Amino acid sequence: MILEKIKLDFDYSYFLAEKQDYNFHKGSCISYQREEQNDLYNEYGNGYSYDENNTVIQQLWYDIKDPIFDGWEDKLNMDIKTVSTIMQPPGNVVTLHRDTFFKFKKLYPDDKRTKVRLNLYLEDWKIGHMIQYQDIHNNKKWTTSVDWKAGDGLLWDSSVLHLSCNAGQKDKFTMQVSGFRRD
Repeated sequence: MILEKIKLDFDYSYFLAEKQDYNFHKGSCISYQREEQNDLYNEYGNGYSYDENNTVIQQLWYDIKDPIFDGWEDKLNMDIKTVSTIMQPPGNVVTLHRDTFFKFKKLYPDDKRTKVRLNLYLEDWKIGHMIQYQDIHNNKKWTTSVDWKAGDGLLWDSSVLHLSCNAGQKDKFTMQVSGFRRD
């Protein structure tokens, strides 16, 4: 089980709305989360009021071979396979889930290394922005991540339950770096 706090110093302005078109992809994870992770809905409640309108994310994907990511694999101790950024508009939630790495299992079926994801904050915290996660190192106590600085993040494997919320007034920007743990 992996859960680590990460600090990655970098100029993240390239990934923000002023330089990227987040209207390129708009979607929701709610339908497959309900289907693939219905055990969570049975245990924590069915989330009946969540739908395609209040679970919106706008996601962009990047080429890991882009020189902007040089050195990241060594800094993060992982073989990076995907990098994406998410803009979460105000009033939207990514409901309780665990990262199942569905795409990795399909692309790398014989790779038994631990799959991990870094959720990295691209801007300093703004009121109403949060991520909650189950702290596997503290008796599975629920922890709310707020007051972060750009470059702070959480790295976890598929054992960590989490959710993301933007109850604020401004868009929330995060980066997801996914791959295989090197150790």
